[in-house]
Amino acid sequence: MARVAVLGCGRWGQNHLKTLHNLRNEGIVDTVHAIDISEIARDASTHADHVSEKIDQQEIDLVIVATPSKLHAAQAKELMEKGYHVLVEKPLGCCEAEAAQVLASAQENGRMVSVGLLLRFHPAVQTAKRMISNGKIGRIESLRFVRRTERPAPHDGNVIESLGVHAIDLMCHLMNESEPSAVNVQGDRIDSRIILEYPMGIEALIDVAWDSSEERRLVKIIGSTGTLIFDLNIHDKLTLITSDEKKEFQCDSYHTPLEGELRHALDGVKAVKRGESWSPVPDYGAALRGVRWTERAILAMPVSRQIQE
Repeated sequence: MARVAVLGCGRWGQNHLKTLHNLRNEGIVDTVHAIDISEIARDASTHADHVSEKIDQQEIDLVIVATPSKLHAAQAKELMEKGYHVLVEKPLGCCEAEAAQVLASAQENGRMVSVGLLLRFHPAVQTAKRMISNGKIGRIESLRFVRRTERPAPHDGNVIESLGVHAIDLMCHLMNESEPSAVNVQGDRIDSRIILEYPMGIEALIDVAWDSSEERRLVKIIGSTGTLIFDLNIHDKLTLITSDEKKEFQCDSYHTPLEGELRHALDGVKAVKRGESWSPVPDYGAALRGVRWTERAILAMPVSRQIQE
């Protein structure tokens, strides 16, 4: 069983701790460590076995980096240099060059690094990918992603970096890992529309926002013979619409995306310990692509809106 630490126990770090607690009850995880410089965050970490301000020669197999984005790359590299395997929450780095340094550090130190693009582990996404491959909707013609949250915008945050990165990676994943040819952006750091252009005239329309009047988590994949629709808040089903019918399909698995992501990372730790090969999801090329196009989307944001406070 693996010993796991969560570095950064804010809102998302607490979700990691809760999921790890459940995996520990299944006998997959041995001990759970919560690490944060904030006393408030440490006090909130009731799902952890051990709580501390820093990692100090603790016997830990995997460290989950869930700190503020600007710290991810430096902390991931430092942890791998010390011998830890890491799962880094998105973004892997603030730019492509910084993200590439993290991946290079993993190879240099013989450590495992996994990137937290968890929508790839969403049961509806995995089922949709299989149905697309089986020709259920024909040729993809366009894609739509909506993630609007009622959560207030962080003071220094950018919605493209926080929410859009997931959408950009997912659109490329559904397009069979295709590279976009261009990106256009409308809006500002709180409410943005991203348009990814792919070869053959295919567009992916992405709407992401904080401070929304309601929660929305929609994915729509429009093909030449049918359309797939699912709500990212629902983990066990999706809908196929054709000219003849509208049919609901059950997903192959019912785990949450975060649980799937953590199980995958823990499998990686076990494989590396045994000297076996392990394929990260996303692979390193896709992880770099996600950072690259997120960076380009932020740069494409209208300047007059980008500096708006």
